[in-house]
Formats: sequence, C-alpha cells, structure tokens
Amino acid sequence: PIFRRRAGPGRSARGGDGASRLAAAADTEQGGLDDAVAKLLSWAESDSLRLSDKVTVGAAYPGITPRGLLATRDIEQGEEVISLPTSCTAFDADYASADEIFGLRDAIAAYESSPSRGGDVTPEVSLALLIALARRHPERTPFGPYAAALPPDPPPSPIFFPDEKLEALLPYLPLSLVDDIDAARQEMYTLWDVATAVMERVKVDGEPAAALGLDEFAWAWMMIRSRAVTFRVMRRAEGGGDGMDKAGMDKAGVDARRCMVPVVDIMNHECSPVKDRWRNAPFHRGPAVELEAGDGAVTWRATREIYAGEEVSWTYGNLSNEALWLWYGFVPEPGSHDGCVVSFQLPESSLRGGLASVAKGDSAESAVAREDLLVRSGAFDTRNGAGTEQGTERELHFEVKVSERPKVLAGIAGLMCCSEEEVLAIKRALMSFGGCVMDEEEEEDEDAVAFVDMSGRLKVRLCQESRRRAGRYVAFILDQVEPMACGPSGDDLLSLDTVKPDAVDADAWWATERLRTAAKEVFVITKVTLEEEYLKRDGGWIDEAVASILNIY
Repeated sequence: PIFRRRAGPGRSARGGDGASRLAAAADTEQGGLDDAVAKLLSWAESDSLRLSDKVTVGAAYPGITPRGLLATRDIEQGEEVISLPTSCTAFDADYASADEIFGLRDAIAAYESSPSRGGDVTPEVSLALLIALARRHPERTPFGPYAAALPPDPPPSPIFFPDEKLEALLPYLPLSLVDDIDAARQEMYTLWDVATAVMERVKVDGEPAAALGLDEFAWAWMMIRSRAVTFRVMRRAEGGGDGMDKAGMDKAGVDARRCMVPVVDIMNHECSPVKDRWRNAPFHRGPAVELEAGDGAVTWRATREIYAGEEVSWTYGNLSNEALWLWYGFVPEPGSHDGCVVSFQLPESSLRGGLASVAKGDSAESAVAREDLLVRSGAFDTRNGAGTEQGTERELHFEVKVSERPKVLAGIAGLMCCSEEEVLAIKRALMSFGGCVMDEEEEEDEDAVAFVDMSGRLKVRLCQESRRRAGRYVAFILDQVEPMACGPSGDDLLSLDTVKPDAVDADAWWATERLRTAAKEVFVITKVTLEEEYLKRDGGWIDEAVASILNIY
C-alpha cells in the first residue's frame, strides 16, 4: 500500500455523522467502550478512515483474550471492513522528527549537532519520543487520542522478565530465543540512551521536559515494535506537486516506512495453518481479513465469512513463535502454524566428520571434487579446515521451517552422499559456468547427471540411492539437534509441573510448553519428507536442493 505524505501535521475537518456512527458502533452488550477508545474512533474518522458499521472494539472473551475488533453482525467474504485513504496522515519517523508542538524537531537537531552526541536518532527513537510526549500531553497534539487509547503496559515479552524468572526458564528455552532476548535488551538500552539525551533538549511551554525513564521508554518502544505497520510511503517530489510525471510514473520515489496506524493496529494476529497438515489436530483458520491496495486507498477485506461475535483478525506476518513471544508477548494456541521455525547452529567440524564417514571410499580425485563443491556451497570455509584453529571454529546457522523442506541441509547432504560418478559429473558441469553450456539436446538427455541449462543454471539429477542416503543423513542430523534445540515438551514438560520454579508464573510456563511442543512438531513434519517411501515418490527436491546451493552466481 502507498501512503501519500501530507504537507503538514494538520488533519482534515471531516467527521460529523460518520464520527458519531463510529462512536455508536463502539457500544457493546458488555457496557460500551472506555472514553479513550471512543474518542480514538471518532478522531480516526475525522482523518478519513472508514470502519464498517458491523464491527466494534472489544474482547471476544473478556478477561481472557485481548481487546481487538469484533464483528457485531455477520460479515460476508470480500466485504470491506476498514478503508484507509492515502490522504490519511502517515504517523512515521518523519512526522515525529518534524514535530513542532513539543519541539522534537529542534531537540533532535540540537542533539545531532552536539560534539558529545552518542548514537544516531533512529526512526524508532523519534517515534518513541513522540508517543511518550503525546501520552503525557494528549490534549496538545493531534496524535493525542491515539496515544491515550494505547494499552497502559507493554506486551508481556520475555525481554522484560526479571532476571530470576528468565534464569529459571533458561533450561527450557530455545538457545536462539535466549540470544534474541539478549540482543533485544541491548538494543533497548542503546536506544534509550539516545532518547534520554534528546528528551533533555525538549521544552514544553518553555519548561524542560521531565526525564525519560526506562519504563516509559520501554513502553513507547514496544508500542512501536508491536503495533507499527510497514507501508510504502510516497515521497513528495521536489518543488511540490503529486510526484508523478505525465506518464504517471513516480518521480519522487517510494520508501518503506514503519507507520503507527490508529484503529488498524487494534486488530489482533491470527496465524496461518500448516500447509498439507495430515493430522486431525487443532489448527488455525488464518487471518479473517487481508490487505488490498487500490487507487487512493488501502482496504482490509474479509477473507471468509465472519460471524457476529467473532474476532476480526489480521496477520502481523508469517512469524515464528519466538518472534511472536519476543515482540508481541504471546505464543499462539495451538503452537503449530505455518510460521513455525527452529533455528540451530552446527560447527563445521561436525559436517567434516560426517563427510569422512559417508564418503570414506572416495578416490583422491572425487574427494578433491567433493571438498571443492562443499567449499563453493558455503558449507566449508576453506579446504581441509584451514582457519578453524585456536578456538575460532566456524559455525553454520540453519533454520528448519514447518512449511518448507530443509533444502539447505539437503543440498549439503546431497553433495556429501552422492556417488563418486555423480560428484565428478557435477564438478565437470560447473566448469562450464561462464563458458559453454549444454545445447537443447544435451539438456534433454535423461542420463545426464548434471548440466548447465540454456539459461546458465546448474541442474542436477541424482540416482534414487543418493537421494535416499542424503535424506537419511539429514534425518540423522535432525535427530542429534532436536534435543538441544527443543528440550522437554509435551508430557515431559507436564511432568515438571510439580517442580515449576517459584519465579515462573503459569502464563510464562505454558507459553514455554507451547513453544517446545510446536518446535518438536517441526521436526516430526520435516522428517516425514525424508523417509525412503516419500523420497521414492518425490525425491527430485533433493536434486533441486543440491543445484540451489551451488548456483551462487
């Protein structure tokens, strides 16, 4: 979607009956909305946002589920739920940096010109400062109704867990999530240092603004991380105008901007179901609305029939459980969905050890060719492991996704497990890169193990036995990695309930359980694609995986 930036922070004067309708639509059988949300809806309408009169704001299960958009009447598939014209104000970092109401523009300029300045004023710092100031003084800014309606607390992310609680959970958390928590905390403290220095230069009514504490900044920062939407924002052409030439082409360019989008960000996330799920188990239905970019507006339309009382959900992206917990404060139930992924690292030495085992009968020529191909693929750094001494061993990062085959691992395994004849044929075919390529007759030769097609791309055709061996080797790696990547889950974790650490609350404990159970399911689903019978029916993806990791140019 494209947001056309408005010339200034002013808003259109529209509203009237439409604003009243929105406020009226907010009344529910639960007793109506709080005043802040009602004002937000009226204010959003005045900025041209259109909200269906079939929806309201509330919780599907008060006290259990978070506030979101609810259908008050049945909504048909394809029906418009929200429409956001491109004339709406784009609340992004540029809007915040240009603020004159609180003097942010001058404060940022003063900070950036200071010889003792620290880090850069990032888009997140600018937006966080604007949100914090608007929350303090909502009556002073057009951004005030939005800031006043935001949740009072940040989402319950593990970023904010007390050290005692986090340490108690460490044995049960994926190592990748622990690393992400640490990186997020470092980022937060770094940005807070910059934001604090800028806030020291802000003056409200001629008086210095109050200091920006860590809690206040963390709240504002997480409002951005958990609620901002990335849009393509049209830059205005120099000299004014709409930025379009006579042919309708964009002269000014388009930027990807993180924008705060009032009302739209009230919609909660719904995961997409696992593709080709074969088991009869609970699953996600997928988002109830999808975004549609049209002429002059961005519209959210129903992807299916939404019944009265049902939540109107959207998608924040095909995110992993770890990302959802880290930045949005929840792990979905059920934990298995299309975004599930398990991340892990393997030292290069473990792959070299595997090569010594599966290719121990190689001749000198095929051993050199296999090593060269693995270096080319990126699996090995340099021939014979040079550069891994003195504790500087190289580690490779892998991801296994529930909705995808493990192509990188399979490509490496294919090179390690294919026959000597096949590895030499692949090596010879690659020598034609940049030189001669196969003609059409050679490309159609079913007996060719490897060739470069007419477009200059490598194609590989391994025998069934090589595919089987590659699949078994990948399954072996996953068996070794799974306990380290997943740890206890399901019944194993349930058995630990009686000894749950006192420092860990029930919500965090069961979020951890869902995280682990879903991670184990990633391995279960992935291993099915590696079974011998499966590879007999559809083993060509191993060939594609081998070619993919070698087509690096």
